[in-house]
Amino acid sequence: MTINGEDVGRLLPEEVRTCVEHLAIRYQKVPSEPVLDKKTGKIISEVNGCIISLEDNIEQIMMAGEGEKLQLEIIPVYPKYTRDDIEEAKNIIGAYETWVSGSEGRRKNINLAANAINNTLLWPDEVFSFNDVVGPRSMARGYLPAPIIMMGHTELDPGGGVCQVSSTLFNAAESAGVEIIERHQHSKPIRYVPIGKDATVSYGHLDLRFKNSLKSPIIIKAGTSGSKIWVNILGRER
Repeated sequence: MTINGEDVGRLLPEEVRTCVEHLAIRYQKVPSEPVLDKKTGKIISEVNGCIISLEDNIEQIMMAGEGEKLQLEIIPVYPKYTRDDIEEAKNIIGAYETWVSGSEGRRKNINLAANAINNTLLWPDEVFSFNDVVGPRSMARGYLPAPIIMMGHTELDPGGGVCQVSSTLFNAAESAGVEIIERHQHSKPIRYVPIGKDATVSYGHLDLRFKNSLKSPIIIKAGTSGSKIWVNILGRER
């Protein structure tokens, strides 16, 4: 007698249990949700999982006849979402763009941060953190010194200009109707958004965070075009 090719014909009951436990470890699989490829924006489909019922499989072995070839009884486990849910997030439900100016270093920093948030998928109730997604703004990661506002003064710092990305994203997210959890204003007015519509960030200190409070997934699209940075929030048609 075999189960999934394993000989169990001469095993004692406690040995059968051990064998099935080992098979369960080998064949059980956690389901995975569909995701977006960050570079291409293409959908990577969900994968179904399964669990192995120990008692059901032990019972079928104990009741099987000599020479039978058994297969494990599995219980399918499905992910919460499918690629169809992502494909429905194709309408622009929030958008904003700002004019980019300044040094080449500043423009490069804006490009890096925009690329970092591009193709970010948020499921319902999932929270977006700008600092978590973009990461440290350091020269080792390609960021260059450019002007930033620090305590009301202008200084040079790697990552200068990144706050224009966070401010553009903030306005797009606000227009999409999601829940803003954390947002900080600069210590003095900036030129690329109206007064009170900015969102300064500082890695490890100040963050821009918002929650997808809608009932369907949303996708952040961002990039630069000419002298503009743009952010679109895609979601299901309302």
